[in-house]
Amino acid sequence: MNPFSYPNLGASAFILVLGLFVGLQTRGRWDNRILSFVAFCMVTFVWQLTYGIAYNMAEEKAALAFMRIGYSAVIFMPVTFLHFAASFLRKGQMQVVIRVCYVLSFFFLATLFIDGLFMRGAYRYFFGFYPKPFVPVHIAFLALVIFSVPWSVFMLYREWRRIQADGQSREASEIPRIKLVCVAYLIMSIVCLDFLPNYGFGFYPIGFVFVILYSLVIAYTILRYNLHDIQVIVKRTLVFAGLVASVVAVVSLVAFVSQDLLPTAVPKWLSNLSSATFIALLYGPLRRWLTNVTDKYLFQKEYDYKQLLRNFTDEVMVVLDLKQLVQMTIETLSERGKLESCGLLLLDKDTRRYELVAFRGEDGHNVVLDGQEPFVTFLRETHEPIGLDGEMGKVHFPEQVTNRMKQLSARLCLPLNVHEELIGVLCLGKKKSDEEFTKDDLDILQPLARTLAIAVSNAQLVEELKVTQAQAAQKEKLAVIGTLSAGINHEICNPLGIVKAQCEAFLLDVEDGILIGKSSPDVLERTTTIMRVALKQIDRATAITQKLSNFAKPIKDISAQPVSVPQEVDEVLLLVGHDLQLEKIEVVKEMQADMPQIVVDRRQFQEVLFNLVRNAGQAIKPPGTISVRAHVTAEGLVRIEIADTGSGIPADKLEKIYDPFYTTKEPGKGTGLGLFIVRQIVERNKGRISLESTIGKGTTFFLDFPAAKPEAAGKAVTA
Repeated sequence: MNPFSYPNLGASAFILVLGLFVGLQTRGRWDNRILSFVAFCMVTFVWQLTYGIAYNMAEEKAALAFMRIGYSAVIFMPVTFLHFAASFLRKGQMQVVIRVCYVLSFFFLATLFIDGLFMRGAYRYFFGFYPKPFVPVHIAFLALVIFSVPWSVFMLYREWRRIQADGQSREASEIPRIKLVCVAYLIMSIVCLDFLPNYGFGFYPIGFVFVILYSLVIAYTILRYNLHDIQVIVKRTLVFAGLVASVVAVVSLVAFVSQDLLPTAVPKWLSNLSSATFIALLYGPLRRWLTNVTDKYLFQKEYDYKQLLRNFTDEVMVVLDLKQLVQMTIETLSERGKLESCGLLLLDKDTRRYELVAFRGEDGHNVVLDGQEPFVTFLRETHEPIGLDGEMGKVHFPEQVTNRMKQLSARLCLPLNVHEELIGVLCLGKKKSDEEFTKDDLDILQPLARTLAIAVSNAQLVEELKVTQAQAAQKEKLAVIGTLSAGINHEICNPLGIVKAQCEAFLLDVEDGILIGKSSPDVLERTTTIMRVALKQIDRATAITQKLSNFAKPIKDISAQPVSVPQEVDEVLLLVGHDLQLEKIEVVKEMQADMPQIVVDRRQFQEVLFNLVRNAGQAIKPPGTISVRAHVTAEGLVRIEIADTGSGIPADKLEKIYDPFYTTKEPGKGTGLGLFIVRQIVERNKGRISLESTIGKGTTFFLDFPAAKPEAAGKAVTA
């Protein structure tokens, strides 16, 4: 079996199936367009099948017999080609020309089966036999081809330009359909290169690839508005056809070079190996390129907006991060809706302006709209979309409105309203298929815009809540620091007092003359000792103030890093330890040896420990004990326990202690935000918090965090 025949045999089978498929799907509504297309598929099927068989023939006579049958189909291809174009454009005046072309085709068919009149023999190329024509008659046939193909393309192009110029009211799909057929005819015109081997040019004819492409585009145009899933078939087959053509081209090129140009220099096995290597290297990139090109330029499917609404609603309503929601909206609508551009304007509540927070298209945009400009005012007052397509395109909008839409590269703008307030505008650009936005599209997109408005509003509320929580946490922290003033004062005044005492003692010695008569080395030693003590105490005071300052600063950017639990416990106890000592509360630490680190935001973790230790101290009526323990659980988690010997929490109040503004403390001694904030921070750092409490014995809080992986722990920076 000649491998060069496989593409032709495969193409013949595909064209046959495609023709039958179109015929069956359009049964009951056949017209000249469908009949001429089915006829084209049948003659193409015969052509490809017989040529594929002829390539396998060992003798010229047998090959010529099949090629005559195949050429009989080729003879009728130009007229069916012209017939379809005229039928598609409903050119009734072309009927006489078409009939003449059919008569000429039958004449050429008659000459084909007379020896030496149309076909005089065959060339033998590396891929098999190929017909050698009788030049005068064949030139006449080529004249028919040259008339039919360019004239068909010209008619399509002229009709396309005329509709655009006249602005006739037609279905939205009319111009895109003409453009598709025009593209198909341009593709089909490349098949004429297959006539060159008839005149001694020995390259492998790959017209079957362009015939497949042409047939797919025409089939797609016929079925588009009745069978949307045809795009999947078309796209995959286009990619397959392109791959087949590329593989055949590589094999043909290598075979031609190795067997015809360098027949003695290159062994056959080496040429085969070279072919396989080229194909293996090119397959992946070529497949991706063909997929992208097919999707982008040829068959942009009219997306099922009902499916888009269902998917979009399911996805956006669970997203509470505003940036993520905005980005997902733009990407989803651009990709699934097959749009050239898409943008989202949102209201800034502080400036009362609408900012383009996200845009996807060829050119980026930086747009800020005043709340009083006509474009915004129209959307705010009417709550209706603005569009340039279909029925909306007939509405006379103010020039400022249409100019703004052009700036936004938008064909349709949908208002996002919540409680009568315009919180944003969704701007949809031109469809890649060149189709207009229809009323059916609008019926789906308006509920989608309402869904998006609710999702954006929810995300904005969550952002505002986060800001409020952060502000409340900072106020709580500053209030707590105020209550620590006595302990902090003691921790700072002690080292300063020591420094002062050392300096005063030295000055008194000078005044009393004690240092008179002392040698210089003795005086230097005395002053050096005083300086060392002073520096040590100053470092101690500086460390306290630095830790207090760091703790008091608001947390803006969360930065997770491996931290040491014992070290952070010591840092926190340094801040609250003196207060606890004054209250006669003992702190007991029990830390497991070789404690693994945990990955958290260090300052947030300190805030959690601070709140829990401080709450434990407030729950104790002195004297009492706070136990801070840490160990690794059987599940591999690092557990921190903070236990107090206080009065405990009643069972009916345990479920409420994490609620905001709930407190068991006396009025004026607590805001009720401490434990609420603690739980938020713990969960944000991928931890868990729980507690056990017994009336009269005390309460224990448990913090569980995943242990840091060894590679992460190795990158830890000592605080």
